[in-house]
Amino acid sequence: MFATKRAVSISLVEQDSLYMHGDTLLLTGKPDHRILRAFRNAKFYKTDLSGKCDSIHFDQSSGITQLIKEPILWNVDNQMTGDSIYIKSDMETEKLDSLKVINNAFIISLDSIGMTGYNQAKGKDLFGKFIDNSLKIVDLVKNTEVIYYMYNDDDELIGINKTICSEIRLLLAKNEIEDITFFTNPDGDIFPEKDLPESSRKLKGFIWRGDERILTKDDIFDEDDNNIELVKIKGVDSRLDLEEKGQDDDENEEDPIMNPSLNKGLIPRKEPAFPKKE
Repeated sequence: MFATKRAVSISLVEQDSLYMHGDTLLLTGKPDHRILRAFRNAKFYKTDLSGKCDSIHFDQSSGITQLIKEPILWNVDNQMTGDSIYIKSDMETEKLDSLKVINNAFIISLDSIGMTGYNQAKGKDLFGKFIDNSLKIVDLVKNTEVIYYMYNDDDELIGINKTICSEIRLLLAKNEIEDITFFTNPDGDIFPEKDLPESSRKLKGFIWRGDERILTKDDIFDEDDNNIELVKIKGVDSRLDLEEKGQDDDENEEDPIMNPSLNKGLIPRKEPAFPKKE
């Protein structure tokens, strides 16, 4: 089965609706092994997770959703990109389980206190763990780098942490970085704001795409989708069209079909009898 135009799929993830859209949706497989594909300009949205890419592949039996070709994922305020993104759900509990960002993994979030800089971390691959549908643990591996704005308890900026190492673990609370652990020969420092020039506050490959973020279920549709006009069949008015024009059944009061009482003066048509079998 496939659908086009303003095609949308709606499913439940722990009582939260997940909306998926693409220029074409294709559903195949048996009821216990459905495969859903969204082709070209694919997008999805749920309350705390959204994303877009060229196409999406969802396998019901494994619970794995793959974002293919130039994927981007937003977990609340955290933007994640890479060559390929995989999201795994537990199909029994209907909860998000984990995610993988393979090759050129990059995670960015706006510094929520100063609101002028960006917390960033990158590496070859990223592995995330969801707990109760919230992203709690993020591991970045191989050639990792981080830029992180550090504050004291009074929300005063202590400095900007800029470090490279082999592996980084981020612990998140309320969708913000709460703690960072560096593994294997970390090399970096915490710089006073005045000592780190603006040009050094962004990692190579940094691209902030906050203006593209999908914030509501309506954002999965582009302007072209919203301007699609359904084909109208000549001579047929839909009920909605009639209501919008302020028309009602009173306009058909002289129609013998709509008003059977007018049938009294009509001569019924005789149908030819079928020949009797001998």
